[in-house]
Amino acid sequence: MMKKIILLLSFLVMTHSQSVIAHGGGHGPISETRAIDVATFTVNQFVHFDAGLGFGKLNKNWNNISTDEKRIHRKGDGYYIVSATNKKEGKTLYVLMSIGGEIYDANFSGKFPGLK
Repeated sequence: MMKKIILLLSFLVMTHSQSVIAHGGGHGPISETRAIDVATFTVNQFVHFDAGLGFGKLNKNWNNISTDEKRIHRKGDGYYIVSATNKKEGKTLYVLMSIGGEIYDANFSGKFPGLK
């Protein structure tokens, strides 16, 4: 079930964000700025539905976090982790995505088992 939700979320991100379409018709790396844009879109989607990742739907105030509250938390071999901090709630959501912009997971710990 979780894989289906993540695939659906990836599809939504890809269809609503031109940033994940690489030059020449294939998928390639996206910039850090685009990674933050994709993560922002993803966080906004979590306000509207429960993606089955253990935290349910996010409060509507997650749609209003400012640009300076989103950043690349970590960049690894083939992935980005983008952090989005909601100062009103005192929480930071971490979004794990491929270097091509596909969403893999999200959580409030920033720890994703198996990453180097």
